[in-house]
Amino acid sequence: MPRRITGLIVTMLVENYAGIRGLLAEHGLSVHLDLKFDDGSSASILFDTGQTGETLKHNAERLGVDLGGIDVIVLSHRHYDHTGGLLHAAEQMAGRKRPIIVGHPWLFKPALYVGENRVSLDIGIPYSRGDLERLNAKLLLTRAPLKVAPDTFYLGEIKGDMDVSQYRRGFYTILETGEVVPDDIPDDTGIAVRVEGLGVIVVGGCSHSGIANIASHASRLFNDNVYAVLGGFHMHSYKEEDIRETAEKLKELGVEKIYPGHCTGFKAEKMLSEEFGEGFEKLYSGMRIVFKARS
Repeated sequence: MPRRITGLIVTMLVENYAGIRGLLAEHGLSVHLDLKFDDGSSASILFDTGQTGETLKHNAERLGVDLGGIDVIVLSHRHYDHTGGLLHAAEQMAGRKRPIIVGHPWLFKPALYVGENRVSLDIGIPYSRGDLERLNAKLLLTRAPLKVAPDTFYLGEIKGDMDVSQYRRGFYTILETGEVVPDDIPDDTGIAVRVEGLGVIVVGGCSHSGIANIASHASRLFNDNVYAVLGGFHMHSYKEEDIRETAEKLKELGVEKIYPGHCTGFKAEKMLSEEFGEGFEKLYSGMRIVFKARS
C-alpha cells in the first residue's frame, strides 16, 4: 500500500514580516514542509531559501528546524529572494547527506529587471552551478512535474487559462547568443502536497505564473480539490478585476484557506481577506500552519 499523508506542518522560516519576537524578516520567502505519513514516517522538504543564509540560519535555529535533516530542497524560481540562502542550506545538508536540489533548467540563467524607475541587472541566483556541485549537490532540473515525496509534487512549468503576462513586464534575460529578450519567467512554479481526505495544499514562491494558474495546475495533476494556497502571490500591481478573477478561480477549485505574504501586496491582501473572510491569514516569519487528514 502506498504511504498517505495524514498531516502536514508548514513553518515559515523566512518572510517579509516577523511575527514572533527574536525572529528576523527580509524580502524573501522560505518554507519548511514537515510531511507525516500513515505508517509513522515523515519527510522534510525546504521550499525556497529566502534572500540570505543569515536569516534562514537564525530563524531555523530559533524555530527548531534542522536544515541538516532536510530530504530535498525545492526552488520556485531563480530570483535572489528565493535562492539567496541556498548555499547555506546545501552546506548544512552536506554534513550528513548529499544535497538534492529540484528546480527548473533556467536556474542559472541571467535575470534582469529593467523598468522606468528601477534597473536591477542581477536579480537571479547569487551562486554558480559550480558552487553547489562543490558540495556534491545533485541538481534535478526539469520542466516537467516531479514527485519529490509520496503525494508531493514539484509542479514544473505552469499552464493556465488566466493571462497574467502583463505583470511580467520589465523582466529580461540574456540568450546564449548575447541577445537581451523579455523574460516570461517560465521557471516560476510551486509545490503541492495532498493531505488525505482534506485536499491539495499549494505553495507558491512569487507566483509570477499566477497563483490561480498554479493551483489549477496542481488540481489537474492530483485530480483533486485544492484546500489551501499559501506563499507570495505577486499581485501588488494587479488590477482589481484580476484580483477578483483570481479569488473566483481559487474558490472554484475548492480553496477554503488562503495564506498570502511576501510579494502579494497590500491591496490584493485586503481584497482577498474580504473574499475569504475567516479563511484568510497573513504569513509572517515563524508562523506555523498544521493541516490534518479528514476521515
